[in-house]
Amino acid sequence: MEKRPIVFIGALNSEIKYLVEMLESCDIENRSVYKFYKGYIKDYPVVIAKSEVGLVNAASCLTLAIEMYNPICIVNAGTAGGIIENRHKKDIIIAEECFNILSSKTPYKELGEGSNSCQWDLMTFTDGEKDEKRIYKSDERLAQIALSQKDKYEHGNVYTGVVGSADVWNREKDKLKYLAEKHKVSCEDMELIAIYTIAKNYNIPAIGIKIMSDNELLGEEYEPEVGQFVQEYTYEVLKELVDNIERFN
Repeated sequence: MEKRPIVFIGALNSEIKYLVEMLESCDIENRSVYKFYKGYIKDYPVVIAKSEVGLVNAASCLTLAIEMYNPICIVNAGTAGGIIENRHKKDIIIAEECFNILSSKTPYKELGEGSNSCQWDLMTFTDGEKDEKRIYKSDERLAQIALSQKDKYEHGNVYTGVVGSADVWNREKDKLKYLAEKHKVSCEDMELIAIYTIAKNYNIPAIGIKIMSDNELLGEEYEPEVGQFVQEYTYEVLKELVDNIERFN
């Protein structure tokens, strides 16, 4: 029987191209707008899923990948916006936790009283359960493996941290400081909370690896090309993961 593959999921060509090139014996399968590159790393099956941008695409693509390939674990890597002052462009964040930074309930206000998103209560709405901020934690085994490669990274520093995720690109500095100070967010992306939610629903371990493509607070402008660096790092992680895959059986 074929071994259960590792599924890697990325949103953009700039976040998957290098890894696809590293696959041995690559085949492509298309479903709707999503592409699945099937191959091997160190003779172990790996599927690279290209999800396109955003939470809906990430959830849809990963659900397909799980139903089609029954993965043993899930790895997501890509670019994210840095939102704290001691993390820089090209630094990598290994996600410890992730939550939705737009899922919220606003305070009641009358017409003309305005709006302030820093006053919103962040929460996840769940049928039959208390509505509250829900934090998804990364699989500890995957986080350890991801962090084990930090000494090989030459373009910046590697940290652990909290990823805030939503279909939003925040450029308001007051909002960025609010998320960093009140909710301990290191960076923002547009896919990870969907990936963690679907992975949890299927009881499959998952990890997110994010590289800072910009930092508005520090005036470090967006540079999508850093997606190459996080793929190179993730390739080392995937090889280490293959060597330790028995931990997930």
